Amino acid sequence: MRHLPFRVATCSPVRAHAASKWSFGSFAGRRRHLSSRKPEGDDQPLRILFCGTDQFSVASLQALEKYSRTPESNILSIDVVTKTDKRVGRGRKLVRPPAIKPAAQDLGLRVHQIDTFTGWSPPAFGDAGSPSCCNLVVAVSFGLLIPPRILRSAAYGGLNVHPSLLPDLRGPAPIQWALITGRRRTGVSLQTLHPTRFDEGIVLDQTPPPGLDIPRPDEITAEELTAYLAPIGAKMLVDAVRNRLYVPPYRAVQFSSVPGVDLTHAPKVTNELCAVDFEALPKSAILRRNRALQSLHGFVRFGPDPSQVLRINFGADIRDVKDGDIPEEVRGAAEAMPNGIPYAIVPTHENVNESSKPLIINARLDKYHEGRQVVIPLITVSSRAKGPGAGAAARAKFFSEPEVFGRFKLYRFSHPISGLPEPPFVEIHGNTIRT
Repeated sequence: MRHLPFRVATCSPVRAHAASKWSFGSFAGRRRHLSSRKPEGDDQPLRILFCGTDQFSVASLQALEKYSRTPESNILSIDVVTKTDKRVGRGRKLVRPPAIKPAAQDLGLRVHQIDTFTGWSPPAFGDAGSPSCCNLVVAVSFGLLIPPRILRSAAYGGLNVHPSLLPDLRGPAPIQWALITGRRRTGVSLQTLHPTRFDEGIVLDQTPPPGLDIPRPDEITAEELTAYLAPIGAKMLVDAVRNRLYVPPYRAVQFSSVPGVDLTHAPKVTNELCAVDFEALPKSAILRRNRALQSLHGFVRFGPDPSQVLRINFGADIRDVKDGDIPEEVRGAAEAMPNGIPYAIVPTHENVNESSKPLIINARLDKYHEGRQVVIPLITVSSRAKGPGAGAAARAKFFSEPEVFGRFKLYRFSHPISGLPEPPFVEIHGNTIRT
């Protein structure tokens, strides 16, 4: 582990004044005052235990390490805790580390990989007779509750950076749920770590109401929103460390509700959440969910028995209908297609098995009557290779006999795509059948 050089804070009056205020880069009009108080008789150099996993946490770690190398810093060391590497992909042959692992290694920081805190203790420092532990825990997009025994061992407890305007979107997936619920604004909060519950600490700093406008709110993906909020959260964390906000007594930010926004929980993203029911959801909700999760799927019957079901994974490029997707000759039949029944429109001279045309599915009509066609360019049927919607569906033998409309043929599924199969079900994986 690389120890970071400890420096005694000797700020000039100008630097001390500058350190007491901050702004979100280009959001200079949203300045807020932060306490610049110094702890009385309790200004220990920091040994930080940083817990994180993804790209959102990478930005905070990099900013904290960069700050540790400044003359005003009192950070002595940073140890990084993250999840273990996971096997991913077809056949689980690829091993993928959490994003923060290579980032921490590039910074020369020691990395500890765990999937549970049971039986694990933070590193100890100093003499064997009187060892000391990390005295500040920082958790950013980590996913595990820091146990009370570790928080108690840290003299300053813990801090957490959360990408929402707490208590709104409290939970492990605030960025995804900001998109799923159609939020137009969001923000970042800095809170203390509660010893037994997630996201119920004292909020020490927060984006001022009404929050930050989400860029391109009808197009942005979760990955893009993460990249937008990550540096804002990183700056908030560094400002909190610089201004010793981790030292009690804490000065809580008074929460003011944002008009027109109901407080929403942001639970973990589950496999069930990624399953789409086109008969129940309107187009706008499906497109928002796709931008948030980028891994939607559904189930379709492949035989006469209702329990015979195949899973279809949709590509991340699900989109709204555009000019050219539905020729005028077929428009009436396409509009009349029942909700949830996938169909494809293919030129009569084209072999549907080799077609590059997308699948189209009519979703439930919303209250604004703004159309209901959802276009799915790419699909993966069970364990087969990904391919264009029409061709991949034809090769899986999902289509019934086509109808001819002038220069085009309309192919449709015999059964609708459903969000969840009715158990017990049969799902084919290669040459095996799973029940």
